[in-house]
Amino acid sequence: MQKGKRKNSDPTVQSSKKKKSTDVYTEKSVFTELIANAGFVLKDGHSNNELTVDQAVFQRDLLLSIKRHDDYPAVVEDFLEGFETYIEEPQRLSKSVMATHTVKECDSARYPIQDSIVKILLGIDILQSKVMKLLLEKLPLFMGDDDFVFENGEKIFIPRVLLSQFRWLDRIVNCKELTTKMLEMIDISSPDVQREIILCLPEVVEDTEHGDVAKALSDILLQGNQMTVPILDALSNLALKPELLAEVRGSVLQTLSSVEMDDLPVVVKFLLQTVTPQDSLEIVTEIRSSIDFKPLPAAQSKSSKKDKTKKRTASDGSVEKGNEALTLDAIKSGIRFQKAVSEAWIKAIDNLKDPADHKVIDIFVLLILHSTNRKKPVESLFRNKIRLGAFTEPLLQSAFTDHAQILRGYFPSVLSLAEVLLRSPEPGISYFASAMYRHAFAVFDSYCKQEIVGNLVTHIGSGFAGEIDSSLDILSDLVHHHLSSMAPFAIFVKGFLDYFDNRSMTQIRKLYAMLSRLAFHNPDDGGLIQDDLHIIIRKQLYNSSLKYKRMGVIGAIMVVKSIAYIPSDQTESTISDDKLKEVLHLLQLVRTSCNGSPEATCLFLDELSSVISKGNVDSKVVNWISENMIADFQDDFVVDVEESFIQQDHMIPLQEKYNLNEDAESSIAINLLPLVVANHKKKAKAKESTSGPNPTCLSPHFRLVHICEKAQNDGDLEGIDALLGCPLYTVKDEVYEKYESLSHKEKDLICTTLFHSLNWFRELANCFATQTLPEMKGKVIVRLQNITEVQNTLERLLAVTPGFRPPVANFDLEETQQVEPSGSGSRGADGKKKGRKPGKKKQSEKENISADMDENSRDSTQSESQKPSQSGTQLKEGDKEEKMVSLSNYMQYFRELDVSVFTILNTGLITKAALDSEMNTKATENLQIQPPQLEFLLKDLTRKLDHSLLASAAKRRTFLKTKADKSVGFSHLDQYTSTEITTKMIQLLCPLCEHLEGTSAFFQTLISENDGMLDGPGSNSPEALLMGSCFKLLLQALLSLFSWNGFVMTENRQLLKDGLNVLVSRIKSSSSSSQSSIHDLVRGAFNYCQNFAATVSNLPTAVTLLRLLTTLVEKTTLPELNGKVAVLAEEFLKREWLGSDGQREKGAKHNEQLQIVIKMFLVYSADPVEAIEDLTRGCRELIEADKNGCSKSYPSLTRHSFSVYYRVLFSELIEAIKRLPAGKLSESRDLKVERLLRWNSAVKILHIFVNLIRTFDGRSNMGTALKYGRMFLEVFLRQGMPLLDCMFKTNREDVQNLLKSFQMSTRALHHLSSHSKIIRDVSLTNQVPMLKRGLEAFVYRVKAMLTVNKCLEAFWMGNLKNRDLQGEEILSQASVATNDSDEDDADAVPADEDEESDVEMDNQSEAGADTAKDGEGSDSDGSYSEVF
Repeated sequence: MQKGKRKNSDPTVQSSKKKKSTDVYTEKSVFTELIANAGFVLKDGHSNNELTVDQAVFQRDLLLSIKRHDDYPAVVEDFLEGFETYIEEPQRLSKSVMATHTVKECDSARYPIQDSIVKILLGIDILQSKVMKLLLEKLPLFMGDDDFVFENGEKIFIPRVLLSQFRWLDRIVNCKELTTKMLEMIDISSPDVQREIILCLPEVVEDTEHGDVAKALSDILLQGNQMTVPILDALSNLALKPELLAEVRGSVLQTLSSVEMDDLPVVVKFLLQTVTPQDSLEIVTEIRSSIDFKPLPAAQSKSSKKDKTKKRTASDGSVEKGNEALTLDAIKSGIRFQKAVSEAWIKAIDNLKDPADHKVIDIFVLLILHSTNRKKPVESLFRNKIRLGAFTEPLLQSAFTDHAQILRGYFPSVLSLAEVLLRSPEPGISYFASAMYRHAFAVFDSYCKQEIVGNLVTHIGSGFAGEIDSSLDILSDLVHHHLSSMAPFAIFVKGFLDYFDNRSMTQIRKLYAMLSRLAFHNPDDGGLIQDDLHIIIRKQLYNSSLKYKRMGVIGAIMVVKSIAYIPSDQTESTISDDKLKEVLHLLQLVRTSCNGSPEATCLFLDELSSVISKGNVDSKVVNWISENMIADFQDDFVVDVEESFIQQDHMIPLQEKYNLNEDAESSIAINLLPLVVANHKKKAKAKESTSGPNPTCLSPHFRLVHICEKAQNDGDLEGIDALLGCPLYTVKDEVYEKYESLSHKEKDLICTTLFHSLNWFRELANCFATQTLPEMKGKVIVRLQNITEVQNTLERLLAVTPGFRPPVANFDLEETQQVEPSGSGSRGADGKKKGRKPGKKKQSEKENISADMDENSRDSTQSESQKPSQSGTQLKEGDKEEKMVSLSNYMQYFRELDVSVFTILNTGLITKAALDSEMNTKATENLQIQPPQLEFLLKDLTRKLDHSLLASAAKRRTFLKTKADKSVGFSHLDQYTSTEITTKMIQLLCPLCEHLEGTSAFFQTLISENDGMLDGPGSNSPEALLMGSCFKLLLQALLSLFSWNGFVMTENRQLLKDGLNVLVSRIKSSSSSSQSSIHDLVRGAFNYCQNFAATVSNLPTAVTLLRLLTTLVEKTTLPELNGKVAVLAEEFLKREWLGSDGQREKGAKHNEQLQIVIKMFLVYSADPVEAIEDLTRGCRELIEADKNGCSKSYPSLTRHSFSVYYRVLFSELIEAIKRLPAGKLSESRDLKVERLLRWNSAVKILHIFVNLIRTFDGRSNMGTALKYGRMFLEVFLRQGMPLLDCMFKTNREDVQNLLKSFQMSTRALHHLSSHSKIIRDVSLTNQVPMLKRGLEAFVYRVKAMLTVNKCLEAFWMGNLKNRDLQGEEILSQASVATNDSDEDDADAVPADEDEESDVEMDNQSEAGADTAKDGEGSDSDGSYSEVF
């Protein structure tokens, strides 16, 4: 015994032996004794505990032994003390929460591994609560790295395993106590342990405690610590009541703005998964405003940084990108999870009205929606945003360059969206699609690049000219900027060589330019394309068909351009002898093949001119062309002046005319009329010579000559300056007096000669306009006068020359384009009518007010105002004036003016009055242009600007066949980019401003002479009308410039500042664009333009000025400018606009202009509802006026213009109430009262509008009342009724009065719908079913509100009698008779929904629209009514 005792008394030996053998925990206690007796082998922490029986048997035996113990229930405390002592050692604690092994000798256990001792003890009811408390109090002790242990090679966090013992217990004895304890432990534990406790909560506590847990977690969340993610994970797994969930969501929303980017995906996911349809819009709006995907710092990877820093930065960037992607995935899952969320996102983005409020996230969300089968609404919303100017290229660029990795995941949607938008008839939208394609090609991988090119090829095969042109422009841009990336796809472009037949010359030029660049600028893959190009060009050149010959000419010139190309910064020739030989051989080939085809020759000359004018052609090639071409021109067209030759018989009497040179220089002349006659004789004999000169080639040949001369002599034209002043052999003046008696052939010859003369003068202006010598400038101005004189003559002669086809002047047109206009504009007054009809049709199709003033409307107004200006002699003869024909139908037969011609505008403007009074005092010639020449230049300038500078709210193009003169004459202009055109325009701003001030001064003088009368004597004189036309054109030029959508690009901001600075400098002497802010510049430019309002002479000019001012306002965010626009628009509405006959203006065109002014007044007013009230008073004044009278306050409001006023006022009232948000209980009482007052005003105005129909009962007015009355009702149900629900208890009287007032309007609308059935107008009755449905929904919605507030006794319902507009009862038979037809029309789409946004959403019917299923509400018996 002693020996044994000695052995046991040696603790070191004992311990080492235990470790080697059993590692059994031997400390004696009630705890160890009881569990050992029940079959549990407790180890000392170095190995897993063991069970000798099944755990269920162990639990039963342990429970029985505790209950049968002599000291029960005190033994429980002793038991727990022993357990607490055991787990004080961390290693033993870790083994206590890990699985227990079954000993090998046990054959009754179910599994070899069983629950931990802690889990088993928690399953015993009498121990559970105290064991839980004991374990939870251990949690705050875990603070550092010691909290981890390694088990089977895995790192295990002990608190996590400990808390996992609490999960999925069969029963929790005291859940409330457990919940309280766990929440207590959160506050005093380390962050890692806090996270584990929070995540564990939903799986431990019972449903009854979920509410308390949610409140506690919400409070923790608001404290702003790092627990956002686990708290939201826990909240997502709690079963909460809707009210509590809304409260929790509110807490989460409060933290949204300050949440870390890492936590954002979880926050967004929680919000979107717990959202309800009622508050989805609010939640989504908050999420959208809080997410801002900012671009990463540009200097992430500068070479100066250390490698370590670089790696860390790149890593941070990838984490940032990962968080963005996860956030978008959360949004995507929310959109898929609930339909209400997707609709809320669409509505939230659609509700953004200020372009500056839009962010990259909007584009991402729309792409997500597009990828989840919401294609239609996304496409229409994209169109709306592009029209609004909200989705701009900088925004798109930011999305692609800074977030390309994210966008790659939505590539199918990007491609599909770009494809749809490119097909849009609106240039602004197709331009945005082009930008999408370009940016996608630049940042995506090779697979995506191939898909993009494939898509563009598909567009080119569509057959629609606009779509084809856009696609070719994109491909051209890609070839130009990404040649190496496009090279692998050259085979796609080469495939177009087989499909040339249905392409226009412009499209063929773009194709050949691409192919030649890919062939000759791409050394790797270009050889094969070179051979194919040479083969097909030769085939086309030798084809007898003019169509294919022209294709060959264009192809050859594009190849020459690519081979002979030199960069702009090189001046010396770099072309090799072999290449030079190839170029010259190709040029000779084209020249030879075009002999006998004047049109092909002219095309060759024009194309060659265009290539050389760009300045990137090798000097050796230019020298060769110049040497060969100048001599040919002199031989063909220049002759010595001989009196004997003039006296000869030339079929038409000949005259040497338009000579400007001194006598010594006037020995040469342009042999025009004799060539025209000779050419006519050749055609008559059908023996067209292949070598003789053709007058058609005169202008193209001279263009090539002067461009080569400029290229060789640095712009000096001294070698050919004699041609500027040399005379023409043309028709004698006396012939025009007896023109009508001439034969048809002679008339054709005379008109042909005049067209050639006109084009010769236009080319002279192109050539010499930039020369600085005063003598040459003076001659150019005289040539402009010659142009206007010849135009006047032609207008008179063409009116009496039916069927005349002018000679071709633009040679890159299709043959069909050349024939069409001559037939349409050659029959005097009929031609004029035909020229106007498309304008009216196009105008009526316009939906957007801001785009109403397109080129068609401008043309018609200009043609009206130009009638008197065309020729002073015709004005005296009324019958002649009627026979004048507009040359706007003949634009394709005139040579294009170069942009350089407009430098002539730098000379001043002189009016007839000034000439008469000052000619005696000036001996020298005035270098000043006169109004007719100014108008001629400005018309061409505005036409060019409309073509080149795309506005954000641009005109629509049509896929139907259009008149050629609308799209022709821009070949030279298209060689410049929009930025280059804008730069040139800004250089012209000073002279334009001078002319603008001059025309304004003219009207100022006129007004002062008439003692301040705007429409006094002289205001309708020919000169005043001409000056008015110039005034409008000048404002139009400024408008076209400043509305260019390119100004939103960062790289063009300086250009905008330069342009604005020019305007500011006109009123401020010292102004520097580099120092002034954009706000100051816009304010100054606005004030400058606003000064012209006092001298506006007609309504179209007023509209142009207003649009110019609003364009400037859009460049900045200055609220005071909005007010100024509104004041100015109101002034224009208070003016009485008189026509040229002195009578008050009326008609569709006038009403369209008036509509723009009214809308601008309302949109830019500080309070649109108040502005509507003001105009409504004017409507009531009109009732008291006589038939031909007008409103006293607003003289522009007459019975002829009432329908325009009525429609615009009603539509803007709807827009105003749409901006009133629905009431919420959480909002302040003052805010709700203010909204109630706004609704009161709106309902009052509605009542006035509906009652106005009794007096102005025209069909269009009734249609407006039905349509907008129904829309008002829908908005009231959607946004007004929730406000009334909130305020019924506090403001019962106000709510009842509002409803009673609204009831009067609904009854009047019911009478109007009954009346529309009596008059049997289908367009009106189509509106009735939807209106009736809204009226019934309103009745039941009010009933529901009263029921909720226990006031149902204040409501009773009956049937209204059918009455007409005057309140007379309609017999039921009459309404029954029309009932059948109404039911047929009930499903018809309501017409003219142009005022509503075209975002197509799956709108559900509002509040109880389907509740009225009884027969009581049928149309024949009447309608529901309510009484309060």
